[in-house]
Amino acid sequence: MDIAKLLKKNISIIIPSAIAALAILLFIPTVIMRGKISQRLEVSRKLGSQVESEIRSAVPASQSEITKIHEDMHQQDANSIQQLAIQTTQRELLSYKIFPEPTETSMQIFSEFQRAYNQGFARFIKDMNALDAPTDIEIRKEIGSKSDTQIGQSASEGNEKIIELLCEKRSTQMPVYANPQVFSGYAFWDKWDYRNIEQAVRECWFCQLNYWIQKDIAEAIININSGSNTVATSSVKRLLGIQFGGRNAIASDTGMPSYITDRNNLYEPWTARSTNEQIDVVQFSLAVIIRADDVLKFMEQLCSQKQHYFSGYNNDQPLQLFKHNQITILQSYIGAVDKLDATQNRYCYGQDTVVHLNLVCEYVFNREGYDIIKPASVKERLEAVTAPQTQKTEEVIDVFFDE
Repeated sequence: MDIAKLLKKNISIIIPSAIAALAILLFIPTVIMRGKISQRLEVSRKLGSQVESEIRSAVPASQSEITKIHEDMHQQDANSIQQLAIQTTQRELLSYKIFPEPTETSMQIFSEFQRAYNQGFARFIKDMNALDAPTDIEIRKEIGSKSDTQIGQSASEGNEKIIELLCEKRSTQMPVYANPQVFSGYAFWDKWDYRNIEQAVRECWFCQLNYWIQKDIAEAIININSGSNTVATSSVKRLLGIQFGGRNAIASDTGMPSYITDRNNLYEPWTARSTNEQIDVVQFSLAVIIRADDVLKFMEQLCSQKQHYFSGYNNDQPLQLFKHNQITILQSYIGAVDKLDATQNRYCYGQDTVVHLNLVCEYVFNREGYDIIKPASVKERLEAVTAPQTQKTEEVIDVFFDE
C-alpha cells in the first residue's frame, strides 16, 4: 500500500496521536523539573529566613559601647545606693572634740557635751511645742490653796471646776503633751561622775546615739501634728515615753541605747537583724496617746525618710544635706485609754476616739558611715560580744556590765 495514501487516509488519527505523544514526552521532564525547582525554592526560602534571622540578631558595631554604658549605669546605681547607706549615719555631732578620742585633755569638753545634750532635748520639747498637764503647784497657785488634801482628796466642788477649766485651757495651748522626762536618758548627766577617760568617752557615745534616735521620734511627732495648735486637733496627743532595752547587749548605762547582739532582747525581730560587721542595731519602745484613725499614718511617718545636715566629723567640710531612714517597726500594740485612770488625770484629748499605741522598733546604723569615729573601747567590746560564744567572751561581757 502506498505510504502516502495510507498517511493521507489516516491523517485524522495520526496527528492527534502525535500531539498526545509529544505532550507525554514534554510532561515527564516538566514534572521532574518542577520537583527540582520546588526543592530549590524551599532551600532558598530556608536560606532567606536564616539570613533574615541572622540580620535581626546581628550585634551592631556599637553594641559593645552600649553594653559598657549600661554596665557603667548599673555600677553607678550600686555606688549611689552604697553612698546613700553610708550617709544615713554620717550625722551631726553634739561635740566635735570627743570622738573617736578627745582632742583636748581638759574635763571641760565633757561639760560642753553635757550642755549640748541637755539643750538638744530641750529643743525637742520646744520644736514639738509641747507642754505637760498642769502640776499641783500650778493648780495651787490658781485656786489659792496650800493644802494637798484640798486638791487631791476633799477639794470643793468649786475647786474641782477650776481644775477642770485649767486642764482644758492647757490642752488649747499646745498640740501635744510631753515633758523632758519622757525621753529616755534625759537626766543621765544630772548625777554623772567622771571615772576615767575611756568610760567618759564611751558614755558620751551612747548619749550621742540616744540623741540621734530620739530626735527622729520627735521629728515624726512634729510632722504628723503639723498645722495643729491644740491637742484636740492633733494626731499624736501625748508622748508617754521612750525606752531602750536589750539583754546581753552593749550599753553604757540604764536608759541608754544598747547594741543588740543576739535574738533574745527587747523583742525578737522579724527582720532577723542584729549587730554584725556591716550594721549596728538598737531596739527601743515608744508609747503615745493617738487619734485612733491616725495610727497607721503615724507608723508611716515614723518610718519615713528624714533629712539631716553633715559638715564632716571634724566640722570642717561644706555643709551638706543628707537623708536617712533607719527605723523599722517590729511590733505594735493598740489598747483602750481609760480616762478615769490616775495616769490620765488632768489630760484632755478632745472629742476624738483615742488609743494607747505602743511600738517596738529597730534602729539600724551603717557601720561604714560612722565606725571611723566610734570609740575604740566600744569597738573592742562589740568584737568580743559578736565573736563566737566562748568562755572568754562571756567573761568579757560580765566584766563590762559590772563596771
